[in-house]
Amino acid sequence: MIRTIDQIKLEKAKTERVDIRIGDYLNQAFTIYGKHWQQFSLFALVAGLIYVFSVITLVGPYLVMFPLQMGYGNVVDKIEKGESFEFNDFFIGFQKWTKFIPFFLILIGIGLAVMIPYVLILGGFGIFMEHSDVAAPIFGLSFFAIFPIYMIVILIVMVVMYLPPYLIFHGNLGAVDSVKTSIAIAKKNFWYLLLFVLLFSILSQVGIYACGIGILVSMPIAYIMNYLMIKDVLLQEGNNEIDSIGQSQEL
Repeated sequence: MIRTIDQIKLEKAKTERVDIRIGDYLNQAFTIYGKHWQQFSLFALVAGLIYVFSVITLVGPYLVMFPLQMGYGNVVDKIEKGESFEFNDFFIGFQKWTKFIPFFLILIGIGLAVMIPYVLILGGFGIFMEHSDVAAPIFGLSFFAIFPIYMIVILIVMVVMYLPPYLIFHGNLGAVDSVKTSIAIAKKNFWYLLLFVLLFSILSQVGIYACGIGILVSMPIAYIMNYLMIKDVLLQEGNNEIDSIGQSQEL
């Protein structure tokens, strides 16, 4: 059964700083991956192929990204409970894939809202430079002034948009409510979440720069670590009978 949101943990995360034990999650992730590396690496390969082939549809990668992401947590749960698991357990996220569509649309809207002003400002300076040599120094100074602001906005968006997929999947929240909840949590835990998000981003991609195929190692470890944090901070330790019945009816 899919773990559900622990309301007590959720309210605590929204009102005070929670203990995000990054080192513990990372160590546990290495341990879990080390014992089941074949299955996790195979899933990372299959997920990567699905993602690549879905690029043909343009929006496809965004429709499969979050359901595939949820699969790591489902298998980690089974491992921690001492249960056997099958390869199709990695694909449990697709049981709720339609719930991620509104969130995907929100991401598009935010992406456009962030990118369009940046492009217009730089484009405007570029046009101005064609007609004035004096504009070059101004453009350089403006770029160095605008770029840090742009990066700050990107980091804020990364933190705020990090939790909603899990809130949607495990909490059955709508896209808007999940974003609102994530904002409330981020207000109290921004710096720890930012550090965790940056570590996740680096770890998930480091395999590419190490030896290319190393991503089949780094990606699973990153997502396992990711889920362990979510479970510790937001999810119930076990499904109660009511949760199990409710999820069985939904699925």
